[in-house]
Amino acid sequence: MQQNQSLSNDKLKIIAAAAMLIDHIGAYLLPTVTVLRIIGRISFPIFAFMIAEGCAYTGNKKKYLLNMFLLAVFCQIAFYPFKPPGYMRIPVTFLISMTVVFALQNCMSRLYGNYNNITKFVSVTALLLLILATAYLNRIFVIDYGFYGCMTPAIVSAVYPHKGISAKDRKYDTLYRKIGMLTIALIFVYKEYGGVQIYSFFAIPLLAMYNGKRENIVPKYFFYIFYPAHLAVIYAIKYLIK
Repeated sequence: MQQNQSLSNDKLKIIAAAAMLIDHIGAYLLPTVTVLRIIGRISFPIFAFMIAEGCAYTGNKKKYLLNMFLLAVFCQIAFYPFKPPGYMRIPVTFLISMTVVFALQNCMSRLYGNYNNITKFVSVTALLLLILATAYLNRIFVIDYGFYGCMTPAIVSAVYPHKGISAKDRKYDTLYRKIGMLTIALIFVYKEYGGVQIYSFFAIPLLAMYNGKRENIVPKYFFYIFYPAHLAVIYAIKYLIK
């Protein structure tokens, strides 16, 4: 079967960042131009998928979590005046996501590894408590994309490759099953938010072209800087217009 997989990790994240920029221009500067919000719907699925990929392949989980934690704290403080109290931005969503994904990884490794039943029980219990804590946080705070948004990278991560096929076919099999899990997660997000969120499914064909590679097209921390930087520019323009 021929595979048309020409989009690397970096290219997909650039597409997602561009869509996010367009979305925020629509949200804060041109709220009557609905097409901008429609285009922006592909951003979250791509970034959520890449968070799952990052958690799967990072060589330093603590550093990965720390970077997202610092971004989340900075954005909550810097942009606090622009949203109601209790609103948590997307870096907070992904910080929670990463914590759940790492707990899921720990749980799966113990369930499938040579560990005693007590260790397995503790690992499963810890994961379930973390999921319950995520649900509770979404009841007391307004977290961007809600509970299902927080859980999306974890749902994508709940895929183990089949062992009874060739390494090449296993790669595609794993990718498509991850995309299938993402689709399920997006259905739940859509059921919660409705409206233009239906257009988030347009990210699926793009992710089907993912080749699993990194090209280092942009500097390492570009996307960490891009999020607060583009918001600062948009808020500044909105202030000047007013």
